[in-house]
Amino acid sequence: MNERVVARDVVVTGSETAEALAATLADDGGFETEVVATDGILDYLETASPAALVVVDDLQSGTAIETFEAVRDTGATLPVLLVGDGVDSGRVEAALSAGVTDYVADTGRTAELGARIRAHVATPTLDGYVETQRQEQTIGSLAHDVKNPLNVIAGRLELLDVEDTHADAIDRSIARVESLIDEVTLLASAGRPGEPQQVDITETAERVWSEFDTDAATLVAETELTAETDADALTLLFRRLFENAVAHGGDGVTVTVGGTEAGFYVADDGSGLPDDVGEELFEQGYGTARDGEGYGLFVADRAAAANGWALSAGASEAGGARFDVQYR
Repeated sequence: MNERVVARDVVVTGSETAEALAATLADDGGFETEVVATDGILDYLETASPAALVVVDDLQSGTAIETFEAVRDTGATLPVLLVGDGVDSGRVEAALSAGVTDYVADTGRTAELGARIRAHVATPTLDGYVETQRQEQTIGSLAHDVKNPLNVIAGRLELLDVEDTHADAIDRSIARVESLIDEVTLLASAGRPGEPQQVDITETAERVWSEFDTDAATLVAETELTAETDADALTLLFRRLFENAVAHGGDGVTVTVGGTEAGFYVADDGSGLPDDVGEELFEQGYGTARDGEGYGLFVADRAAAANGWALSAGASEAGGARFDVQYR
């Protein structure tokens, strides 16, 4: 049976290795350690609050990353460190990409492990998964709190005898604030990577395109690519790139989705990008459309980053805009 070491700050997986590591951390690191069976760790965390968890990555069982994800699924935000022997760089990369707080690739390096445990416990910022979760909760609460007084303002405005010109201006301002709230809320969720799955690029693009009221615009999908990715993040990426193409490409714009050696692209035959535009195109608040809030491509860039992809912009063969998504 696999067991875990729960030091006052660590949970470790792996039977005998976990026992030995727990003893060493107690003797040399000064930690109070406790051994908990792997299949009982979630029940343990319901009643106990260790400062951190250390999971021994036993490659024979290969369940350390899954254990980390199960712990995070409970809402636990404590640091989770993995430690293992004989692991290659790919395994470490996979664990860190999954969101683990840290990885020590040698169970004998207990001094280093202890130092990292202390550092992560002392540092308020934990792994990206936890930080994104906290941001979502904070922004969601703020959005709710802000929308309530906006609704009151809009309701009272209807009762006031205000000149149409002023009433229209106030309505537009309220709508703009509500739009910004929605964008910021969406932005918070865009940064959290979801469960990767095999997704058909063309099928996703066509599904997203069907959501648009674009009788005059046309989508041409020219790829049979699939990608192992977070489907929600890919959907958001296409939605924002299509919105940008329709908003800036003009009536009758044709949008093309095609494959490249490094990923895929979204191109249009519209008026193209400004000559002097650079990386600021993806910055928060940048925008050329008067009615836009400047968050479209910023959110698209964040959605790509959530997949571990790079988003770049240039000119299409038809003279319009082209956005390339490169797998990293």
